[in-house]
Amino acid sequence: MHNISKYIRLFLIVTFIFSQVPTLKIHAAQEDLFGKVKQSDQPVIVKGDRVEYFRAEKRIEGTGNVSIKYGDTKLKCDKIIVYTDTKEAICEGNVKIIQPGASMEGDRINYNFLTKRGYAIESRLKAPPFYGAAEEISQTGDKEFELKKGYITTCDLEKPHYSIRAKEVQVFLDRKVVAKHVSFFVGNTPIFYMPLYVQPLFEKKPEVTIVPGRTGDWGYYALTAWRYYFNDDSKGHIHFDYREKKGMAEGIDYKYNSGELGNGMARFYYAHENDDLTANKSGSKDDRWRMQYRHTIDLPEDTVCTIEFNKLSDRDFIKDYIYREYEENPTTDNYILLETTKPNYIMTLLARKRMDTFFTVVERLPEFKLQVNNQRLWNTNYYYFSRDSITNFIKRYDDAEGRSRDESVRIDGYHKLSYAAKFFKFLYVTPFIATQQTFYSRNKWKETSQLRSIYEQGFDISTKFYKIFNINSNFLNLDLHKTRHIITPNMGFLTRHQPTISPDNLHQFDEIDNIERYNGFTFSLENKLQTKRPYGEGMKTVDLATLIVSTDYLFRLEKRTFMPDDNGRFGDLRFDFELWPYTWLSIDSDMTLNHKDFDVNSANIDVFVNMGKKFTLGVGHRYESIEEGRTSQLTGELFYNINDDWKVKIYERYDFSSQKWEEQEYTIFKDLHCWLAELSLEIRDGDYTTWMVFRLKAFPDIPLGLFKTTYQRTHPGGRR
Repeated sequence: MHNISKYIRLFLIVTFIFSQVPTLKIHAAQEDLFGKVKQSDQPVIVKGDRVEYFRAEKRIEGTGNVSIKYGDTKLKCDKIIVYTDTKEAICEGNVKIIQPGASMEGDRINYNFLTKRGYAIESRLKAPPFYGAAEEISQTGDKEFELKKGYITTCDLEKPHYSIRAKEVQVFLDRKVVAKHVSFFVGNTPIFYMPLYVQPLFEKKPEVTIVPGRTGDWGYYALTAWRYYFNDDSKGHIHFDYREKKGMAEGIDYKYNSGELGNGMARFYYAHENDDLTANKSGSKDDRWRMQYRHTIDLPEDTVCTIEFNKLSDRDFIKDYIYREYEENPTTDNYILLETTKPNYIMTLLARKRMDTFFTVVERLPEFKLQVNNQRLWNTNYYYFSRDSITNFIKRYDDAEGRSRDESVRIDGYHKLSYAAKFFKFLYVTPFIATQQTFYSRNKWKETSQLRSIYEQGFDISTKFYKIFNINSNFLNLDLHKTRHIITPNMGFLTRHQPTISPDNLHQFDEIDNIERYNGFTFSLENKLQTKRPYGEGMKTVDLATLIVSTDYLFRLEKRTFMPDDNGRFGDLRFDFELWPYTWLSIDSDMTLNHKDFDVNSANIDVFVNMGKKFTLGVGHRYESIEEGRTSQLTGELFYNINDDWKVKIYERYDFSSQKWEEQEYTIFKDLHCWLAELSLEIRDGDYTTWMVFRLKAFPDIPLGLFKTTYQRTHPGGRR
């Protein structure tokens, strides 16, 4: 617990420091004085059934269907008195004042057209997505309103489904809504109280989110997120969660933007598991937790600095509590990265350190890389590319494995010289030579000062042919306006001599340590079909179909010669096909055939149909043949609008090898006017998971990443 307290103190100190950093933004405000004077001189023209002008009193009176347009403000009412010198108006009867972004309605409103200030009794305010009513409404600025003893809501009905009632509400158009001493009502029933409510209008997340459900691992659960907001650059969420089989948990997320000092986020989540459950999971009775911090800052000279820190109580915490994150990345990372990006080069300085002893991590303490992008040498056709690095590697294994660490300093340099040539005005040839020299302070057998040398050379050849066909047809609604067929053949050759040190004698820190001898050709043939279709006032070229066929030919050279031996062989044959016959239909597929017997090693096809608001359909199939066996899976996802009120989403994944449904998910959506309700059921490996979500239409995003399922899946046919 001492170590936990140490990390918690560090976490809170860093979070507090950055929460106190002032925002270093310069707000420029300029006034067009001439335009303001010109507007003040603009007369107020009153239209109505009866309009009288009293010159001596500088007063206009109007009755019956009164309407006024002054600048960008419009007014309608039954009766009005306007003082022409001050531009003040007293409006009565069905009063409606409309200006960009908002409108006020009531029986009596006092309004000043010049200053855009107003005062209303028993009035209503419309400032989408918010609507409100109050005993008193005041317009205190061009885009600021204040409601006293009233409510706000995103429901535009006369009697809203829900409301946020408060003693005082401030509405800042295009910015935020602030309310004090808030009671949240559903209909006329109070649900909960909040001392302060702040809703930024650019946010898509609500103030409070509650997601109930049930899963086999958690039992019945309720996940909540309570948003707090200091200002646009300092905000976050507080989580209070309950899981029947795991107990209570709480957490806090904090996001900040300190201007020139950068932006970042901090997270802390703590689970109070029952002792017996914790002992089964982690071997101890300590509570379980995770801590995360990330900060990014832009530095001079196109340099970005990123810092990330992660600490877990045990290896399974993210898997057990934040499965969506676990699917994307099952391990955590801790590093400091400086990256400079220039047109001619990319330079990075990285320090990576392991913080959790139950993970196997390759530490880089530190690593410096410099990549020089392909550069033209003087005014010639020669080009130069290089990639250099120096790294202090320490590979630390999971403590449970009981293995000693691997370590070595590696200095690596890759340098390539190429020449861009063009023959017969259509044939592009690029020969190149390259060398890679790598120094290791020690190898796998603890021998010191090892130098590995690699030399390679080769060339790339490509050309392009095309023919235009004068086809203008709307057959099958394809909307063809001429078609162009483009054929692009490519051939590459690479020969790499045997490295002076075999990969078997090196620690395997990354792909550089696993380089082997290589001799081979790469062949590819691309066929593309294009047409032109109307776009705006002109025509735009669009791709209809693309087919790429490629393969490799691998061989060995006879000793002391450049002649291939008799053991050359072709590699697998690869096909990539994409078809876009219509804007609403796309087909994407690929297939790999074994070079020996032309058996299918892998095949994927995905069909996507997008019919706009009516429905979307994705169907995919994935097949793979490996040493362990064959996998064949069919996936499909359908999102269908039954009508304006009801929608359904279905996701299915069937495995032909095991002849069973691997995963099924069914969701029903109900439009509740200002709310969207979701009820979902997931079936996976015999485990049933259900959850229910209520989303405000105005703020539909859910600030919870704790689900065991994900709302955004990979494309159909892809592995999850």
